[in-house]
Amino acid sequence: MSEFRVEKIKIPGADFNGVSSLPSISENLRLSFMKDVFELDETDGLYVNYGMVDYAFPYKTQDNYTRELHEKEYDTVVLENAYLRATFLPQFGGKLHSLYDKHAQKELLFVNPVVRPCHLAVRNAWTSGGIEWNCGYVGHHPFTCDKVHTAKTQLDDGTPVLRFYQFERIRSVVYQLDFFLPDNSRVLFVRTKIINPHFRVVPMYWWSNTAVPEKPGSRVITPADDTFTARDSHPVKIPVPVYNGIDITYPAQNVLSIDYFWNIRPQERKYICYVDRDGYGFAQTSTSRLKGRKLFVWGNTSGGDRWKNFLTADSESGSYCEIQCGLAQTQYECLPMPPKTVWEWVESYGAVQLEPEKVHNKWEDAKKEAARGINELITEENLEKLLQDTRNMAKSPAEEVLFYADGWGALEEKRRKVCSEPPLCSYLDFGESKTEQKPWLDLLQQGCIGFTEPEKEITSYMFQPEWTSLLQDSVKSADKENWVAWLHLGLNAFAQKDYEHSAVYLEKSLQLCSSPWTLYALSVLYRDSGDHNKEADYMVKAHRAATGDLSLTKAVLRCLYENQKYEELSDIYENLSDNLKKIPRCMAYYAFAKLQCGNIATAEKILYHNGGLILPDIREGETITFDLWLEIQKAKALQKGIDFDVSDIQIPRFVDFRMFANTDWLNGK
Repeated sequence: MSEFRVEKIKIPGADFNGVSSLPSISENLRLSFMKDVFELDETDGLYVNYGMVDYAFPYKTQDNYTRELHEKEYDTVVLENAYLRATFLPQFGGKLHSLYDKHAQKELLFVNPVVRPCHLAVRNAWTSGGIEWNCGYVGHHPFTCDKVHTAKTQLDDGTPVLRFYQFERIRSVVYQLDFFLPDNSRVLFVRTKIINPHFRVVPMYWWSNTAVPEKPGSRVITPADDTFTARDSHPVKIPVPVYNGIDITYPAQNVLSIDYFWNIRPQERKYICYVDRDGYGFAQTSTSRLKGRKLFVWGNTSGGDRWKNFLTADSESGSYCEIQCGLAQTQYECLPMPPKTVWEWVESYGAVQLEPEKVHNKWEDAKKEAARGINELITEENLEKLLQDTRNMAKSPAEEVLFYADGWGALEEKRRKVCSEPPLCSYLDFGESKTEQKPWLDLLQQGCIGFTEPEKEITSYMFQPEWTSLLQDSVKSADKENWVAWLHLGLNAFAQKDYEHSAVYLEKSLQLCSSPWTLYALSVLYRDSGDHNKEADYMVKAHRAATGDLSLTKAVLRCLYENQKYEELSDIYENLSDNLKKIPRCMAYYAFAKLQCGNIATAEKILYHNGGLILPDIREGETITFDLWLEIQKAKALQKGIDFDVSDIQIPRFVDFRMFANTDWLNGK
């Protein structure tokens, strides 16, 4: 019998401590990284760099979390039958936390025993483990550490269905996931749909991201003979399975942190599996719309090992790799989604038992055996039929809403009604708008966004052409002298890379009222225009207007650090409150400043504070603590008058987050 249960689960977790007070226009997502160099075939047809997003705006970043763990209780929804038990976390974007094989009594996923966020997502906070569902644009999605709308419905035969859905604010689209586990099914199904409600083309991205335990001898198998990857920041193809002496289909053998986007031919069935030495493991397949498959590994480096452990309990290795599937061939691209279009597909997830002597043999034998095992779980024809048979369910109202999330979908429905536009999605219940939406509801209904005291944090931001148009109308009349409306217009223009108009709007806002939020926005604008003296000047003014604000404190210290204004940085840090002085990132910037001012001892004392300075929010690819350690070693060697050689010194494990130590291998060296 297929079961549906709402339960609680206790997991040690870190405190998130709300969101940033600042608009998210400073931390570039670094997604448009592909150079205009092309080594691919003319038939590959990749949309390289299409649809890239630079900032998480209008979302606020989640960057105030700590690393300390406390016992916490989270809501879960469980689907279970005779073969599988699937446990979901609505509070984390509907993540599939666990997929347990009841017959083999084995867990198919990497289940993180803690909730310990770090800076890997578009809004900063991200946690490893399980399966997450990434919609909209490249990166771990905006709701990966946020609640999504959660409901219950059923198939025609009474099989319970778990539904997650959300309104995504950058693309302004709706996505929906319907999970079901029929009585006699050996696989979990998820039926996904993305709805573009606009009369415009929308760049679209989707990748389902599965974390599986990385074990020596385990192999990834998918029907591909070459793979896309990035070399020197441009896409290339390399052969599968062996490249430069390494069988890259064995994740544990890879020497560096790398993505492999398997080049599956159009006529091939779309699947990927990951099996251990005994041929047992995880299998995923889908209907034809999801044509991309990917493997991500952290690599055999001290930095990769450090990252895996950093994302979990201190006592755990956290060793995992990622098995992914997506709309496009790679994650260097989005796909153009036509106006007024729905894209939908079905995925299946389950356990597979293959013959080990075949899957760990020649690549052709491995692919044939994997295809056989996948076909035993679910045939391609049956999966496509299931997509059609569940279409009515997927466009019908849920029987019960279990948890409401934010109020942005509800606000968009109200805007559409007022503006005589078709509903966003008539069968989905987005609840009611909330405090975050109130200024925008006022703009919609009264024509003005409302006045805010300059020292108070701006409640929320908006980035959508229809709302920008309403703002432009408001500043012609009701909001003509309202600094808040001009600030919002300036931020909207900035997000669209219209820097000329952004400067005009922000200066107008500043003339009307000198707020820390406008000063901050102007600082970022001057940074991007290359005027770093004005950048620092405006950032310091913003901080002085709100000296107790954590987000502005981190922003001003970072600005002064990046612009090498070390004396000013030291002066600001030394006048902070005791609580702000204890923020690890603030301490790191201050240590750099003291070192550059010649105070090696103070810098070293900070670095080794409490056994080693740990930044909870260190960013993927960031090496700030390693750089600090290295500069201290160089300064000490210079002070002693000796030659410095890093190979002669043991690098402390707590500083080493370097991910790309073996790039020579990829370049054929």
